[in-house]
Amino acid sequence: MTVLVVVAHPDDETIGMGGTIARLADEGNLVHIHILAEGVSTRHEGVDSDEARRRCQTAATVLGASECSFGGYSTDGRLLSDDSQQNVVSAIEKLVDSVQPSAVFTHHPGDIHADHRAVAVAVGYVTKTFGRCNRVREVLHFEVLSSTEQQNGLVVPFWPNVFYDISDYVERKCAAVVEYVEEVAPFPHPRSLDIIRAQARVRGAQAGVSAAEAFVLSRSVR
Repeated sequence: MTVLVVVAHPDDETIGMGGTIARLADEGNLVHIHILAEGVSTRHEGVDSDEARRRCQTAATVLGASECSFGGYSTDGRLLSDDSQQNVVSAIEKLVDSVQPSAVFTHHPGDIHADHRAVAVAVGYVTKTFGRCNRVREVLHFEVLSSTEQQNGLVVPFWPNVFYDISDYVERKCAAVVEYVEEVAPFPHPRSLDIIRAQARVRGAQAGVSAAEAFVLSRSVR
């Protein structure tokens, strides 16, 4: 199976579903990660776009992803959400046409970050059952620490209904996360390794396993 992971920023894929990416890859699936915006170089001095891409590629290799590609948005300091929805939809439509995935994982539409919401909405539009990309059989939304839990129920809440057991992949996920050194902060920041491990245990308890990542399934065609 070919799986496409579409995210707004570097590290979203790893924090959101790094354990699941590693598990899917180990199970023989082709996992293509696509990062639309490279905004890290505008937020952290000394990190240019080339370095940001190198770190993404390294994290993807740690997780076992088959490919990591980049959309090139936000290199000028603007948010991805500042662009027109039509442009973002067009970019994702071309990506899905090229990759031909059976399953697409992306952000949750209730995230506090406007870029995350823009990507989630665009993916939903592209993967309509009557559109050009109707071969996509599953669409799932993941949570990203420091964004999803910060929306405080003011918009669409994150109520997971799918859990991937990542009991054997938590430390591999953490090894990939530390490649994004500027994005990792000390406890009790939500992007600390302590919180990443704790979240995996909480989601695992919800699913009856040692550790898990949680998703909202918006469509599954069997």
